[in-house]
Amino acid sequence: MDNRKFGMHLLLFTGFLGSGKTSFIIPLAKAVAKAKRRAAIIVNEIGEIGIDNQLMRQLDLNVWELLNGCICCTLSSDLVSTIQKLDAGYSPDLVIVESSGAADPNNVLSALPYYRGRPLQSMNTVSILDPLRLQMLIEVMTPLITSQIQHADLVIVNKIDLASKDEVDFACRTVQEINPEARVRCTHAQQRLEPALMSELAPWLI
Repeated sequence: MDNRKFGMHLLLFTGFLGSGKTSFIIPLAKAVAKAKRRAAIIVNEIGEIGIDNQLMRQLDLNVWELLNGCICCTLSSDLVSTIQKLDAGYSPDLVIVESSGAADPNNVLSALPYYRGRPLQSMNTVSILDPLRLQMLIEVMTPLITSQIQHADLVIVNKIDLASKDEVDFACRTVQEINPEARVRCTHAQQRLEPALMSELAPWLI
């Protein structure tokens, strides 16, 4: 298949450290590869050692790193440059951006109009929420939590196997209050990517 004839799909994942972004990204990338389509992952990490990146390399997934900063600010231009390099050298069907927990998706999205490559067939933002910590995070990180939910097309309330009903209900109410237009799905990592959730993340693949 000549992927140069087609545009790319882009998925931006947001969520604080420990929310479970990687547990969705890895099965999604593997499903894309199994369908004989190309997936690339851009990992934005702060710190010297990228544990998620090491894990994904062990699984032979295509990973591009942006280090020593944050996608949402100092590395916004580098994100666009990285996507363009991926387009030119790898022609992926899907580019997955795993942003750091401190990333404001508004700043990431504002950089994308500077992308000059194949057209983006779709661009969606997925916010992963940890209901176990959401109330605490709202108290100390209100603007960032609000922005991640506001800019989400899909919100995944993760870890429902560990959270109480009250915690899950609070997470769902919070999303409804901040972004009533967002689609909300409740799940946990052990369920992997069920067909219904896969169709939410990559409907073009089904």
